[in-house]
Amino acid sequence: MTELRLHGSTIETVFDLLGRRENDMTYALGWGLARCDAVLGRLLARIAPGVPLERPATVELQEHDAQDRGFTDIEILTPKLHAIVEAKRGWSPPSQAQLRRYEARLARSPRDERRIVILTQNGAEQVVRHQLAGWAPPPHVEACVLAWSDVVDLARRASHEGRLAERRLAAELASYLRGVADMRNTESNSVFVVSLSSRPFNDKWPAGLRPLDIVEKHGRYFFPATGENWPRTPPNYVAFRYWGALQSIHHVDDYTIAQDMSPFIPGAPDTSDWPPHFLLTLGPAIRPPRPMKAGPRIVRSMRVWVDLDLLLTAATITEALQQTRARRNG
Repeated sequence: MTELRLHGSTIETVFDLLGRRENDMTYALGWGLARCDAVLGRLLARIAPGVPLERPATVELQEHDAQDRGFTDIEILTPKLHAIVEAKRGWSPPSQAQLRRYEARLARSPRDERRIVILTQNGAEQVVRHQLAGWAPPPHVEACVLAWSDVVDLARRASHEGRLAERRLAAELASYLRGVADMRNTESNSVFVVSLSSRPFNDKWPAGLRPLDIVEKHGRYFFPATGENWPRTPPNYVAFRYWGALQSIHHVDDYTIAQDMSPFIPGAPDTSDWPPHFLLTLGPAIRPPRPMKAGPRIVRSMRVWVDLDLLLTAATITEALQQTRARRNG
């Protein structure tokens, strides 16, 4: 079994880690890597193909370095490999200062194989790679970007290998990470209600690709992932109003983070100069049971959060919003 070193905390079992915070996910992964050889072996095969898992092997969590005074999320040490794993629940890449500290730490390592691994939000790999395009690791270091979904997949595959206890742990790790790696609260019945325009975004977009066409014809919707006046995480449900009334409600079946919409939406222009956007894949439309006007409190491009049941039963969106707020203030 791989040695586990946790600095600053104590872990008894993986069940103690079942929170949704970034540190919880990091500790769970570290625990799984240390307690299941198949999980560790599959991760090493992904980040360092051809480098075998050899003993002694150590997984260190929250390791402090006296020289750079920094901490790493996870470090994996074998006779030939030294890997630093930066685990992010969101999609922001490590800062340049962090990357320089990791480079310096690996420069002092006696191992021949040295890796910096960036774990990022599902669907954000391309965006993170793009944001790191100006960073060139030194010759002795290789870098790779993985999504948490990649870790879920390798843990799931590892659940069919090794001893029974390790197979169970790998399956539990895959199940846990699958549940928390999605930024959305998939149990939420809160609906993000937005307005759609019947005009193209600008003259680069064809007339047949108005915002409402993208929703109605292609089952997609996107909005900035910057968090400025927009949700910081994708909603579980989204509803659209145009022509002064609610038109449809959709479950968000999936999402990715993208800058260029042209690979995803037929006819869309190259938007690679955009900031990152959440690109939602919409489920089938739920149509209002009766005509539902916006009401006096919902004006122009106003965006609101409304409970799903109230949106389906209230007379107007304004009424549903007021009832939702009353429920919240309960």
